[in-house]
Amino acid sequence: MSQKLVILAGLPGSGKSTLAEGLSRHFSLPLFSIDPIEAAMWRGGLPRDQTGIAAYAIAQALAEEHLRLGHSVVIDAVNPVEAPRAAWRNLAAKYRASLPIIECVCMDEATHRRRIEARMRAIEGMTEITWAEVEKRRTGYEAWTDARLTLDTSAHPPERLLAEAIVYLT
Repeated sequence: MSQKLVILAGLPGSGKSTLAEGLSRHFSLPLFSIDPIEAAMWRGGLPRDQTGIAAYAIAQALAEEHLRLGHSVVIDAVNPVEAPRAAWRNLAAKYRASLPIIECVCMDEATHRRRIEARMRAIEGMTEITWAEVEKRRTGYEAWTDARLTLDTSAHPPERLLAEAIVYLT
């Protein structure tokens, strides 16, 4: 596999972490996920209102170190607006890595809500997001303009979605 900066994006509960973990295992790639990074920052004493953008900066620094070494990387992040998206594009360009983007969506609102309300990820220091918070995040989630694979995670089982993502990356 040529060097890649694989981006998994989508609203909380859209299935991106499940898919990112599957891709990380399948290809034996490091995975950097924003939520555990941010939770570690909170456990370290940083105020919750100061860690959002910083967690992306840490993930970018970790990804850059791996790209510099010639490795591919998987990133698991909402990526709701242009700023982090541009940072990933710039990082991929700097290391001449391809930038496959996989956007996870959950088109069935009832399924999405059930996932959020049942979610128990056990990330130390992080409480689970509420459905009301997801709906608020949805209003600020900008449409992607980059070429990408969009997967409706409410339409197919995780194994099929992973298979589609693997084909997309190879």
